[in-house]
Amino acid sequence: MLRVIVRFLIAVALAAGLGPLCWLVLEWAARGLAWPLPDTIATLGGAALGLLLALWRRPNWFFHTWLHEHAHLIVYVLLHWRTPTGLRVTDGRGGALEHFETDAVRATLVQIAPYTLPLLLLPVLALRHYGVVEPGPARQVMSALVGFLFLHHLQGLFYNVRINCTGDQADLVKVGRPLAFVLIVLALMLVTAWTLRVVMIGSPSGW
Repeated sequence: MLRVIVRFLIAVALAAGLGPLCWLVLEWAARGLAWPLPDTIATLGGAALGLLLALWRRPNWFFHTWLHEHAHLIVYVLLHWRTPTGLRVTDGRGGALEHFETDAVRATLVQIAPYTLPLLLLPVLALRHYGVVEPGPARQVMSALVGFLFLHHLQGLFYNVRINCTGDQADLVKVGRPLAFVLIVLALMLVTAWTLRVVMIGSPSGW
């Protein structure tokens, strides 16, 4: 019971302390959005394909689980600098990362990783932000991928939350639902802000 209360108080503190700051970052990024985008057709086309895929079918369960478990894996390795004891990925039956016991803070960061760390989107955002900025086919492809993968991240996040919100072994239950949802919302605001910032790079405004 004490752990539940502590996690709830941490959730409230994070929401009150970081929530307004993340919202300001998102507002700042949204204010820079202007039409036309540097790669309007490519960006919107990629986003449209991502939306159509989300409406057409559920994620491929093996690939979805692979991404989910590898998000756990990456954060675990970064926080511990040691190899987990095992990793299991299945098609439609979930997966598991087996690792050594750790403290509550690092355990929480590992458990929440798949809901806050878009493994496919982040490298593309970095490449579009710091890589090709001159108009041309390469930038068009990167812009299309940003639009597509942002919608893909939202789709995966929806299913991750839906599947892992109940049950004693579910990630969000282990983290604590209030704390988990606060962390997810904060991360989503920052990811959305960076996405808006990236799609405007190359515009006449200097973004």
